[in-house]
This record gives sequence, structure tokens and C-alpha cells, in this order.
Amino acid sequence: MSGFNGRDLTIDWNSTTLVGVRTRGVTNSNEMVDVTNDDDSGWRTLLATPGVKSVEVTVGGISSDEVLLAEFYNASTTGETLKVDLPSSLTNPGNISGTFHLASFEITGEHDGAVEFSSTFNSSGAVTYTASAN
Repeated sequence: MSGFNGRDLTIDWNSTTLVGVRTRGVTNSNEMVDVTNDDDSGWRTLLATPGVKSVEVTVGGISSDEVLLAEFYNASTTGETLKVDLPSSLTNPGNISGTFHLASFEITGEHDGAVEFSSTFNSSGAVTYTASAN
């Protein structure tokens, strides 16, 4: 099985693809509810449905767009719509979309390197997956 090019995973924010990105990731989480009691003979028992579902999007790269950085600063106090496009080479291509809040934003720079940024967005409310028409 061949791999996938990470460059094909793009992250769009307010209908604009983020620029200067070098790393990106999407994490889906389901926090299960533990209902274990003495009748379970020492085995953990979980409810079939999670108590909390969430999606976290991380992105990092080279700070090459001052307007984008200003938008990140502004978004630290407001919720923004974020769309994540999955690579078309995946078995089930499509996109994930929902309302996300900027949970963290960091800018770093070494004396002999480029200024870099990293951000984490956390979902708020339902997140939807739409398969592409392939």
C-alpha cells in the first residue's frame, strides 16, 4: 500500500486555504462513559455512546502572511468556521466542517531561523463529514 502526501491535506479557514503551513493534523475524540460497578466482576463497562465527542485541528508553519497572523490573534476571542479538506487519494475523500474556536496560538523564532507559528482549534457543537462525489 502506498502512502499519502501530507501536502494534500489542506485546512481552510473562512474559505481561504491557510498559507505557510508545514504541519497539520485532525484528531477525533470520543470520551466514553465508565459505568463500572461491583456487578461487573472487576471488568470495566462503558456505555455504547460517548459522553462527549470532539474534534481538534492543529496547524503549524512559517509565518509568511501578516494578515493571517492578525486574524489568528483576533480569533483568539471569537469562534470561527474552519473546514478541513481530506486528500482526494484517500479511500473516502471528503471534508469535515464545523464551528471551531482557536484554543491556542503561538509564534516562535530562533535567532538563525524563520518565524514559525502553531495553532490548535477545538470544535464547538456538531462537526459534519461530507463525502466527495468520487
